Amino acid sequence: MFRTKQDFLTHYRQEANTTIACLKELTDESLEQAVSELDRTLGEIAWHVVSSVGGFAHQAGLQVEGVTFGSPQPETTAEIVAAAETIYNNTLSVYEAELTDASLFEDVDFFGTTMPRGHLLFSMITHQTHHRGQMTVLMRQADLRVPPIYGPSRDSQ
Repeated sequence: MFRTKQDFLTHYRQEANTTIACLKELTDESLEQAVSELDRTLGEIAWHVVSSVGGFAHQAGLQVEGVTFGSPQPETTAEIVAAAETIYNNTLSVYEAELTDASLFEDVDFFGTTMPRGHLLFSMITHQTHHRGQMTVLMRQADLRVPPIYGPSRDSQ
């Protein structure tokens, strides 16, 4: 759980930049990459991550302009990257303006579960990290470059 606004903002910026770096490596052709017919495609996972950024902000009680849960998936990588850059910038602006250390301890509803806002925001980061890991596996299968995430990848050496 995040207990200070500054700790959250620092971590949020880092994770946003890392996710955008992964998205920028995708190609339109790679969006159809999947482990099997039963699983989400790389494009579906990428869009889920991007649309969740606004969705989690909304669940945290903040109004942010941009994509959110249920927003229709664009057809191209360029559109996904543009939407990601917009929603990350918009959420960062709202978080900087409206969050306080005290507000991180206020309870919010997350689809029927009550939790402190700082816990919800931590869950948003771990949710993004989980799906970014799925993306990097599919990126390897699609023979794409994987950028450094928490250290160098074989592609960055």
